[in-house]
Amino acid sequence: METTSRSSGNSSSTARVQVGDKEYVIDVEKIPYFESFLKFQQNAGQNTESLPTHNDVPFFDVINNGTHDGFRQFFRRMPTQLSDYHVLCETLEFLAVDVLGGRNLHAIMQDMRKAKSDWDREERREIKGLKTVARDSAFRLMYVFLLGEFGDDVKDSNMAFNITLFVVSHPSIFRYRTRKMIRAAFEERFCMSDKQRRGLDKWPIDDSSSKESQEEDSTTTSEESDDFDFDSDWS
Repeated sequence: METTSRSSGNSSSTARVQVGDKEYVIDVEKIPYFESFLKFQQNAGQNTESLPTHNDVPFFDVINNGTHDGFRQFFRRMPTQLSDYHVLCETLEFLAVDVLGGRNLHAIMQDMRKAKSDWDREERREIKGLKTVARDSAFRLMYVFLLGEFGDDVKDSNMAFNITLFVVSHPSIFRYRTRKMIRAAFEERFCMSDKQRRGLDKWPIDDSSSKESQEEDSTTTSEESDDFDFDSDWS
């Protein structure tokens, strides 16, 4: 790519592109579609002195922010309509954004566990959990629910339920918007048993409970349900 399309002073992987009517600095390693787009323009003999221009992309402002600052940003900036998340995830797929990084449901569950604090017996101190890892993986869970393919319906459904229950039952980790949208995506993708529905209904989701989860990276609220078992049978 020519230096005219690069963002001066930034990483060599960034480029300035106008998407719709707004100019963005895009990391083309994180959004590979635009690397191909810029190479195509150059090979086609486009004027490299002018700002590359692309048609509008749905939710691109949200996407550019989320790929830069973490996928958890999607929950903070998106409307709380599942139909919009379908458009978002399909657009991420079109842009070749590597949302999952090779993770399956089991790996996403392991990321969720990292949010829990632990006690170091030797040093006699608490090791804070990695909440941002869990929050980013909450969106990976959403992406899998909306676009993923599942082989063993019963096994995958139980695993999907257990991780959904973990999300909705931990308001100290996941904000209202995250819990609301994860439950909605689970209900759309899977047929819940009465027992599973009762389990989720024990954790009502309303906007007032979001005060319990100030979802900032510096949050140090205590955990609850530390004995939660991902492998429990809720079928």
